[in-house]
Amino acid sequence: MTVLSAHGKSDMPWEPDMSLLDAAREIAPIIRKHSEEAERERRLSQPVLKALREVGLLRMTTPRSLGGLETDPVTRALVGEEIGRHDSAAAWTLENPLDWAFFCCRLPDEGAEEIYSGGADVLIAAQFGRPLKATSADGGYRVSGRAPFVSNCYDANWISSTVLVDEDESAGGEPEMHMVYFPRAECEIVDTWDVMGMRGTGSNDVSVTDVYVPRSRTFPMVPDFEPGSHYRGPLYRLPVVGAAASGIPTPMLGVARRALDEVSELARTKTPVASSGLLKERASAHVQLGRAEAILRSGRLLLLDTLSQAWQRCLDGETHSLEQKADLLLAMAHAMSSAVQAVELACSIAGTTAFRASSPFERCFRDVQTMRHHVFASEQRYGTFGQVCLGVPPDFPVVAF
Repeated sequence: MTVLSAHGKSDMPWEPDMSLLDAAREIAPIIRKHSEEAERERRLSQPVLKALREVGLLRMTTPRSLGGLETDPVTRALVGEEIGRHDSAAAWTLENPLDWAFFCCRLPDEGAEEIYSGGADVLIAAQFGRPLKATSADGGYRVSGRAPFVSNCYDANWISSTVLVDEDESAGGEPEMHMVYFPRAECEIVDTWDVMGMRGTGSNDVSVTDVYVPRSRTFPMVPDFEPGSHYRGPLYRLPVVGAAASGIPTPMLGVARRALDEVSELARTKTPVASSGLLKERASAHVQLGRAEAILRSGRLLLLDTLSQAWQRCLDGETHSLEQKADLLLAMAHAMSSAVQAVELACSIAGTTAFRASSPFERCFRDVQTMRHHVFASEQRYGTFGQVCLGVPPDFPVVAF
C-alpha cells in the first residue's frame, strides 16, 4: 500500500486529515519562537502548549463522544513529524499525552468519564517502565513510590503510571501489573530533568504517598481487553505498539528532516577550511547527503506503510496477529534508527559548524541521541522482532498487547 510521500501525495483508499497537518503548520511560528525558552526552562513554554490545545491536536486520540477527534494513526504520525521539524519538545509534549489518552480505552466508563469531565483538552502525563507499589484497599488501591521520566508533569491534569499490585502478598508468584490514573495535585514533582537532550519536555520524577485510586481509574496490563463504550471506533482496535509507533519515533523524523534541510542550506554557502570551493562542490558531501536522504526516507516510509496496513485492518474489523504487531515494533525501531543515522550524517557534512551551541545541528544531535534509548523504539526492539519471527518468547512482552 502506498502512503503519503515526501511530496505530500497519496494513493491510499483513505486520506490523512490534512486539516490537522495545516493546523500544525499554522502554529509553527509560535513553536519556533519559544523553542529556546523551553530548552532553558526545561519544560514546554505556555504559549506553545496553549497553541497545541487551541488547534485541537491534544484531542487526536480521545473519542468523539468525549469531545475528541479519533484521528487515524497515519495522520497522527505526520502531525508529530511536522511539529518535530520545529521543536522536539513540542512534538513530544503532543505525542506523549496522546498515548496515555489512547490507553483510556481500557478504563471502565466511569473512569474515562471522570478524567474527561472537565473537557477534551486534558493533558495526561505518565511513565511506563518503573512501576509504583499498589496495595488493595476499599474498592481500589493505595499507591506509593517514585517514578522517573514523567514528561510534561508540571502541565498535566492527570498522572498515570504502571503499578505492581499487592507485591508483598504475591507468595512467590508474579504480582499483577496495572495502570492507574490519579490527579496531578496528588503527587509531588521531583526536579531531576537535567539532561543532554529533549530538555524542554520537563520529564521529571513524580512521588506519591498513599494516594487512593478507585478501580474505575485502573486497568490490568494484559493483551486482551474489552474497550469502554466510548471507545468502540476503529482507532481503539489498534494494538499498543501501533499507537506507540504512530507517536514515539515521529518527533525524531521531524528533527532529522530539519537537520537535512539545514545542511543542504549550509552547503550552498559554506567554504570549508583549507578549501577553495563551497561545501556543495565536495564529492563526499554529495555521497553523505544522498545516503542520509535514502536512510531517512526508507525508515519513514516503512513506518507509514506499516501503520497504514494496521489502520486498514482496524477499519476492516480484523485482528492483529503477533507477527503483525512485531512488524509495527520493527517499523518504530527502524524509523528511530534511521532518524539517528540521518542526523549523524548531516553533522558529518556540516563539520565544525555542527558542534557550536548556536548551531541547529547541535540541538538535533542531542535530541536524537537522547530519544534513541526509548524502550519502545531502541535498537533492542530489532531483537524483539527477530524473536517473534523465530518463535522465541519475546523479551519485550508488550509487543503482544
